[in-house]
Amino acid sequence: MLDERGSIPMVAPVDVGVAVADLLTRPRPATSLHFVEGPDRYTPVDVAQAFAAALGHPVDVTVTPREGWVPAFREMGFSAEAAESYAGMVALATSNEIELPESPTRGRTTLQDYVETLVRTH
Repeated sequence: MLDERGSIPMVAPVDVGVAVADLLTRPRPATSLHFVEGPDRYTPVDVAQAFAAALGHPVDVTVTPREGWVPAFREMGFSAEAAESYAGMVALATSNEIELPESPTRGRTTLQDYVETLVRTH
């Protein structure tokens, strides 16, 4: 899923909800696979910059080696099963083994808007 910039698709939960509601309320509900992405793809640096802007101080990007993913997720409070599952998702997302459609359903929530709301409400 990584593109030439090292960015990956990301989507805000509200945009997933909007897309699902649209699919479920069609006269003939859509039952095939649908890809939903935000308005753009983002890199880890983009995420750090969004948090830095929302928090008002610098945020560094730290790369965790693959073998450290599960322990890192466990330290964040994930259950063992969730940590394994999330690590698997990250591995798949960064592997380029998934062919993404050229025209996914696009959400409207930008990374910056999502992060600012997240910081403001927590």
